[in-house]
Amino acid sequence: MYGEGRDRWRLREIAFGVDRAQQRQAALAELAEAGGRDYRAPATEEAGDEGGTVRVSVDQTGAVVDVHIRSDWRDRIGVGGLGPALLEARQNAVGAMARALILAGLAERERVAADGPDWRPVPYVEPMTIEEVWQRLSDHEDQLYRRRKAARAAENHARPVGGLLSLFSGRCAGGRLVGITAEPMRIQQADTEQLRHAALDLFRQAESIEVAT
Repeated sequence: MYGEGRDRWRLREIAFGVDRAQQRQAALAELAEAGGRDYRAPATEEAGDEGGTVRVSVDQTGAVVDVHIRSDWRDRIGVGGLGPALLEARQNAVGAMARALILAGLAERERVAADGPDWRPVPYVEPMTIEEVWQRLSDHEDQLYRRRKAARAAENHARPVGGLLSLFSGRCAGGRLVGITAEPMRIQQADTEQLRHAALDLFRQAESIEVAT
């Protein structure tokens, strides 16, 4: 999000003034592709890891509802890659659902505006002053520092979680699942359905910690 060195305070994609209107047009264009004002967020979203070996579905709360693992996963990513692939697929699915909910919120605002007695586009908002920009950046930097500090402290108090049949072990830190490891000796003998159930059980255990944190 931020540049390096001298540009560390400069947002790479900062948009004020005219750029705001451009951003809104881009968002409306994406909404149009998704279905326009009639768009509703799906009940579930599915996404995979980079190689498409694992796919995870989540509901609108971000909870995992299903897992699919290709039968040739051993040849594609190996035992050591299965845990990270599960975590990556879950993160991607949660991101896809978050994007869908944002688009659904935009669609709802467009519906309300269209149904109003005196519809007109959302009015242009005056850009922030440079003082307001720097204040927002400073606040953001402070919040980021505090979150990172809390995450580092939480790393020292990581909570383990495990799936059925001891096929997977996970690690929760900072109130979220940060790692999944496949148990090499056990996982070689498991079929994809056993792996699926074990992964679902691990995700549910992790979600109970994430909700409570």
